[in-house]
Amino acid sequence: MSIDGLLVTSLARTVLDIASVATFEQSVIMADAALLVPRTRGASGKTTPDELMLAWERALPFRAHKRTRRVIDFSDAGAESPIESRSRVTMARIGCPAPRLQTAFFDRDGFIGRVDFDWPEQGVVGEADGDLKYLDEQYRSGRTPGQVHLDEKKREDRIRALPRGFARWGWAEAGDEVALRRRLTDAGLRW
Repeated sequence: MSIDGLLVTSLARTVLDIASVATFEQSVIMADAALLVPRTRGASGKTTPDELMLAWERALPFRAHKRTRRVIDFSDAGAESPIESRSRVTMARIGCPAPRLQTAFFDRDGFIGRVDFDWPEQGVVGEADGDLKYLDEQYRSGRTPGQVHLDEKKREDRIRALPRGFARWGWAEAGDEVALRRRLTDAGLRW
């Protein structure tokens, strides 16, 4: 394949090549981003699980094929950010039940929002938020950091009223097995 006259590998093949040398966490973050399907109508991901598998099969045999297959099997188009991917990897390391991703919640007033992680059988949800959500103008949609915080608090209160156990964590906790386990168990998640 060629882009601006330069020969390049496909995105699926690039994901595999990097996954063969990067850490599992780094590889999952990259694969999830490549698979992410934006919420805009008619949008599609940059690649698909089928394209990743086809690239993997075509490359066989190759160094680290078992590791790259594990990345493909673990990756999920529902993870919308690196912190969500990192959280999923840590959850797997601590044996946490696999969550549903991007579950929409509603109450009598209508749509509340989507949560990053949902364990419906236990009535627990989780949100992994980086600083950009509050500080970067691109993510604030014209709101001040204080308004973003207040809006997020109101959204969280509506979800908790359903009722739901609610856990929230940042980048450091997303990669810390002890801290993430504590956040999740404090919200009521059991395993």
